[in-house]
Amino acid sequence: MRKSLLEGMTVLLLFSVAGPGCVLAASPSSGGGEKDVRLTEVQRQSGWVSVMTVEKKSMETELRRTGTLNFDEEKVSIVSARVAGREVKILAFEGQKVRKDDPLAYIYSPDYTTAEVELLNAFKVALTLSDQAESGAYITAAERKLRLMGASKGDIDQLTRTKTISRYLTLHAPRSGVILNSALRAGLFMNPGDQLMTIADLSRLLVYMDIYEGDFPLVRTGQTVLLESVAYPGKTFPGKIVYLGGMVDPITRTFHVRAEIPNPERLLKPGMFASVRIRLTVPRPVVAVPEVAVLRDEHGYHVFVEKSPGIFELRRVMTGREEKGWIRIESGLVPGERIAVKGALLLEGIRETNLSEATGSSPPLGRIGRPRP
Repeated sequence: MRKSLLEGMTVLLLFSVAGPGCVLAASPSSGGGEKDVRLTEVQRQSGWVSVMTVEKKSMETELRRTGTLNFDEEKVSIVSARVAGREVKILAFEGQKVRKDDPLAYIYSPDYTTAEVELLNAFKVALTLSDQAESGAYITAAERKLRLMGASKGDIDQLTRTKTISRYLTLHAPRSGVILNSALRAGLFMNPGDQLMTIADLSRLLVYMDIYEGDFPLVRTGQTVLLESVAYPGKTFPGKIVYLGGMVDPITRTFHVRAEIPNPERLLKPGMFASVRIRLTVPRPVVAVPEVAVLRDEHGYHVFVEKSPGIFELRRVMTGREEKGWIRIESGLVPGERIAVKGALLLEGIRETNLSEATGSSPPLGRIGRPRP
């Protein structure tokens, strides 16, 4: 009952407004198709359908690119062995949060023990020397050797105060962050230079993108970016561009761009894929049409293009960003074409009604809609 009532009201409204002379140019002899609508001269003069010429319009637009999240190199530290030794006890494990100078492991190293003895001997030698500068030089050299082996200032102060040799070298965290990977194992033998673990501060990440060379004049350092991840639907992470590549890749014809993304809640992780929108500060001329000219159905977005006076073709278009009542057209229209603005819904209703009459079926309901829900 409701469907029949709606159909009757739709047909009555369309024909009372458009007049009885509106027909579908669908027959082969008319040279049209099922997407065409032909208006009579009377209907054209009625003013219910108005057209405009498609032109380029300067819009505060944006670029959409995909990117990959990675560490901020300035916030990553590699913990390496500085002396030969053997792992005795692990104090921090992969995935654990640590603070700067937190103990990570105990290492037994004969070389480190020898360096401790040298510092204690330096103090004994200093007592026999009358020259304070010379005695201080012995002590400073011994302390520096311990620092180069990985001893902290606290370790040296304790040795100086207690005059007691520590059995193990304590491996300390060089920064606050998360242990991303660890090669430490109980009983592990190590040599100077062996990489033991990586610690990174994830409070700030970098997203790497490739920008086409044609867009190079539009991208600047400091521009705002909005990052989206499939891990957090509907949530955006703001950031800014901090680096523009110095050369174009000869194969892909793109250049590298890097943006900085604050990550205070540690939601984003290195290695994640992301969709990035770059807000352009320079308006860019693009093909744009009024929002009321664009129709939406289950197949996408459409406009009515005037092929000749009074004859309109339904054409599918790819839409972009919307701004102040205008919609960017990515493809489907070119400057100079004429489209229906006022009365686009009326043309769609007439087309559906004429098509249903030609096929003997009821016009489908719910297909007519605006481009944005």
